[in-house]
Amino acid sequence: MTDVPPHSDESRPVRTTWFPAAVGLALALTVVAYANHFDNAFHFDDSHVIEDNIHIRSLARAHTFFADPGTFSTLSTHHLYRPVLTLSYAVDYQLGGGLNPTSFHVTQFILHLLVGVGLFLVFRRVMDTASPNPLNRYAALFSALLFCLHTGNSETVNYLSSRSDVVSTLGIIGAFVSYLYLPSRRPQHLYLIPMLLGALAKPTAVMFAPLLMVYLLLFEENTSIGDALRRSGRPAVSRVLRRSLPALVTGLLAFWFVDTMAGDGLEYGGGGRLEYLRTQMWVWLHYVRLFVVPVGLTADTDWTLIGTWWDTRVVSGIAAIGVLGWAIVRSSKKPEWRPATFGLSWFVLGNLPASSIFPLAEVANDHRLYLPFAGLALAGGWALFRLALQKSGAKDQGLAWPWTIAALIVLAAHTAGTASRNTVWRSEETLWADVVQKSPGNGRAWMNYGLTQMRLARYEVAREHFQHAIEIRPNYAQAQINMGIVTHALGDTVAADPYFTRAIELAPEYGQGKYFYGRYLVQSGRGPEALPLLLESIAESPAYVPARHMLLGLYYVLGHEEELSALANQTLELAAEDSVASGYASGVPAIDGSENTPYLRGVTLTNRGRHLNAGVAYKSHLQSHGEDASTYNNLGWSMAMMGFYGSAVTAFERAIELDPDFDRARANLRWVQELQRE
Repeated sequence: MTDVPPHSDESRPVRTTWFPAAVGLALALTVVAYANHFDNAFHFDDSHVIEDNIHIRSLARAHTFFADPGTFSTLSTHHLYRPVLTLSYAVDYQLGGGLNPTSFHVTQFILHLLVGVGLFLVFRRVMDTASPNPLNRYAALFSALLFCLHTGNSETVNYLSSRSDVVSTLGIIGAFVSYLYLPSRRPQHLYLIPMLLGALAKPTAVMFAPLLMVYLLLFEENTSIGDALRRSGRPAVSRVLRRSLPALVTGLLAFWFVDTMAGDGLEYGGGGRLEYLRTQMWVWLHYVRLFVVPVGLTADTDWTLIGTWWDTRVVSGIAAIGVLGWAIVRSSKKPEWRPATFGLSWFVLGNLPASSIFPLAEVANDHRLYLPFAGLALAGGWALFRLALQKSGAKDQGLAWPWTIAALIVLAAHTAGTASRNTVWRSEETLWADVVQKSPGNGRAWMNYGLTQMRLARYEVAREHFQHAIEIRPNYAQAQINMGIVTHALGDTVAADPYFTRAIELAPEYGQGKYFYGRYLVQSGRGPEALPLLLESIAESPAYVPARHMLLGLYYVLGHEEELSALANQTLELAAEDSVASGYASGVPAIDGSENTPYLRGVTLTNRGRHLNAGVAYKSHLQSHGEDASTYNNLGWSMAMMGFYGSAVTAFERAIELDPDFDRARANLRWVQELQRE
């Protein structure tokens, strides 16, 4: 931005070597900003969309992604129709050789870069149409780079489940690039293809249609917003409507199709429309503030619906929206300021799907900023560029350097801010520690932070966090489940049970809750009660891998060969590369541990209290190494500890048949027979 003309937008030739260097710097800054994020963990909804979702583990049935919304998530309440998204996760799973977060993050980053490149192309054309100037490419590059580096967008890039926002935004941008740079193809409406692909990742991509209307009005009809509202502007508005009609109709049909294809149990949450709209007045002001000063970012706010219209937050938000509307109308009066008009309009239209009258469970989310921030990046970048032109034209060309330095300082600040936010997303513990600090009233945050402590065997700390979550949200089923798990881990089996049953009462459709209760029952010696719960879990959450694997193990040790074969084959139909199901189907189950024989692995697992896994190991040893009394005795012990007394008796009796002098087996047999009589 240093070669600014002294008195007008008509510039003498600009040195061409600077721009490639600027592009190289832009790429370098983006790589530096995100260099420390590629090994970050899976988070939040990633658990049911990616980690536990059996459907993404194979590309053999990728066509089902486009027919069955149940392939998107293990939770029936989250069966959104987003096949392009699910397909991308399945590809990442294959490229990474499994659940390797680096593979997923590389794809996410590449998509983010493509969004940046597309924004540069769109911004450049919009700027050149409004006010031709060789320096516009620098303004377009700055605006696109501001978007790529903006600290507020770090959540969307780090949070893999928010790839939907990246792909849907890319669909909008791809449609604009096609429309602007391939005018000869407009009669065939091929520019609508990127929008449709984006809508199959998230339906907000259909906002291309109203954005196209604004573009046509401002730049092709050369009409201001004020003129469009007058009688004299009706012909221009009519022409815009006719030319944008294919995009509008296609967008409406795409939205209807995606909405129709969603699962029957889908829940968006949220409260009443009026309360949600009122709250969004404040949220809009919050989003604008985050663009200007991106501090206080949090992965999960503790905001709730605002109760009255005269709340100062609502009044402030309405005033801010009024100023925004005034700025849109005012800036559209001069053609050279219309890129800012378009950017502000983009922000408004990009916000409408999530921040208007359609209530969602969370009133605000940082990853919702991705699409709207593209508009603010254009508006802000162009406004600063016009100001730099005016100041340089008033004095001398050399004063452009301070503007260039100022731009670099802004970009460097966002580079550092994004790199810092990446460290917050490093692990579940670092993320939720940050959230509970910034959103202390968020029950889900306390629960998730408690989960990180439970994984570290800090059970007392975890229980305190779960209890705090329940105090904030008494009817929070997931928190009840985790209280049951940690209470059991602390040795209080009796007190744990009511938490599980309460969770199922609160969310009977939550299949994962039944899995965890079933797992608890197996660990507590009540295995027979677990079998129907695991079947229900699979019926309600067919893609949930842990429930399938546990039931496969139980069928194997119990000798239920028909059920084992049916479940293993069904699982392999969903994911041909599922190694656990493949092992059971072939009769050679995979067993944890590095010991030389399945028997020795079983002993290790028994000592760790992992009786189901130990039983699988002993059963496998009997099949591969032949019958022996010690293995049958140990298998009987595992079955007894899980509560399958009949199977335990059979195993102990076989041990005694093989070794009539096996006193320990006889003692174990008497013990389990007494348990049967109780």
